[in-house]
Amino acid sequence: MFKPPMKGILVLQDDHYRRLADLCFRHLQGTFNHFTVRRQHEWIRSISNSDPKYGTAPYLDALMKRDLSQSEEYSHAIASVLFAHIWLLSAANYYRLSCKYKTPHDAPWLSIKPIEKTSSPALIAKELNLDAIVIQQAEILHDMRNTIAHLNETHPTTAPMKDLDFPTAFRLVESVWTIYIALLHHYGVQADTDSWVIQTNRYGLPAKAP
Repeated sequence: MFKPPMKGILVLQDDHYRRLADLCFRHLQGTFNHFTVRRQHEWIRSISNSDPKYGTAPYLDALMKRDLSQSEEYSHAIASVLFAHIWLLSAANYYRLSCKYKTPHDAPWLSIKPIEKTSSPALIAKELNLDAIVIQQAEILHDMRNTIAHLNETHPTTAPMKDLDFPTAFRLVESVWTIYIALLHHYGVQADTDSWVIQTNRYGLPAKAP
């Protein structure tokens, strides 16, 4: 297994993208926790205003807890999506720069062609020749990032955010993980077998979206 030379600014960037990945998964964990609580109180949606349960203490308590969990789920999902986007771009640039700054002693890196287009997850996925579904999710992630940053859902490079929840955030982060592992493979770094299962287990997340 090879690893880029650790020198100068690359030392900081190596630590930076790893911390961003951790932040991404910690917020995804928060998204999942609140998603789980919200689902426990979804029964109130089946209660009409003519139902005897409507407006009772249990109903109002469930309504308050559901609304709170939904708000927290949304907030954590936003953070998870943003950190996923930045983490992947930071990692891609770290490896690209490691090739740029290689020395004669970094023999394993002399034959590796760096991924140059690192301005969006989809461009990275395309250079790595990944499946169309992964590229599509990467494009949604980038558009979602644009929406979060600029809140302009009518622009063609943005995506609607009103339904951003745990399943949506999970699928986007999972696509980033697929791209990240392919990126490592491109640079000769061998990831663990079942790395996604290991990573999700580490943060108490399911390996598949509900």
